[in-house]
Amino acid sequence: MDRSSLLSELINLIRIKSFFRRESEIASYLIDRLSRIADRVELLPVPECGGNVLASFGGERRYLLLTHMDTIELMGEWTRNPWGQIDDNAVYGLGALDSKSSLAAMIEAIRNLREKQPLDGVVLAAVCDGEGFSRGTYHLIKSGKLNGIKGAIVGEPTGLKIMKGAYGRIVLDVEVKSRPGVGVEPFTNAIVEASKIVLHATRYPEISPGTIAPLSIKSPELIMDHPGICLLRIDHHYPPGETEDEVRKRLISYLQRTEGLKAEVSIKPMKRPTPFMEPYLLDENSDLLRVLRDSFARSLNSEPIVDVHRSVSEANYLNNIAKIPSVIIGPDGGNRHSSDEFVYIDSVVKLTNILEMALSILLNKR
Repeated sequence: MDRSSLLSELINLIRIKSFFRRESEIASYLIDRLSRIADRVELLPVPECGGNVLASFGGERRYLLLTHMDTIELMGEWTRNPWGQIDDNAVYGLGALDSKSSLAAMIEAIRNLREKQPLDGVVLAAVCDGEGFSRGTYHLIKSGKLNGIKGAIVGEPTGLKIMKGAYGRIVLDVEVKSRPGVGVEPFTNAIVEASKIVLHATRYPEISPGTIAPLSIKSPELIMDHPGICLLRIDHHYPPGETEDEVRKRLISYLQRTEGLKAEVSIKPMKRPTPFMEPYLLDENSDLLRVLRDSFARSLNSEPIVDVHRSVSEANYLNNIAKIPSVIIGPDGGNRHSSDEFVYIDSVVKLTNILEMALSILLNKR
């Protein structure tokens, strides 16, 4: 493969600002770029986002490559150029690891394979809002454009591990109401009471699998008042084998048993424009999983590590809502969602080779 072409593609993608829900510029770039190699390229509108880019090769839709094209906001103190900098075996930049390197690898794998054989049946989707509520993937599924797809490869940073499943996620809003006050008059501080729930919540993984992460505590912040109301937001990732309903009921019951509370507490799932993502796990005999294992071994002359993704991704919706068996794989790097994000160039090259091999095997299966 042409390493310089891959690097050029990656740098071009990083240079385009594509904060989540503001993906219009990168969508325009991808439409122009993919129109040169695809049979058909579409911009699919998505409410409150920059839209999805869908490139089709041939008439039949059989296999999907999908990753998100947006990034988080630029945050933190960067010592490298956030819009792309190459240093030895690393490319630095916002989205370099998550997930513009996956997108570059997918484009390059398709371009390479197209020169060797027909690509009838391949669909490449660059979706919006992957760092938000995954509106892009959800609306892509609802559009019917993925009808007939037999399997999907989703790009997310995995250190080149093959993920045969993913955790689920739920976020709870905990409203805490107490007795407000001013100065030294009697009061019960709602933030103090919410903090008791936070400490109680952090012990939850000891009795139930998964992770707990308090995300925020917000109050009206009235200058002279001790707050009598606040909103605590708690994130919970949980493994395959459980349903959202079971997890929600168990976690709410646990939080309601916080000791020493001097406040009223109301707990409910956070409102969001798309469903929460439930976990999934592919069967070990999955044809798609076998192909990815084989492609890894043949491309890199080593056996892959197969694991479960300990977060959520677009694959959760594809597998659970669209009923499309999905594996997750992506490159290796560091500083995801923080300053000086980077991806190892060698891992992007390896990913490209794996994807090209996998597509070749899948397209020759009848």
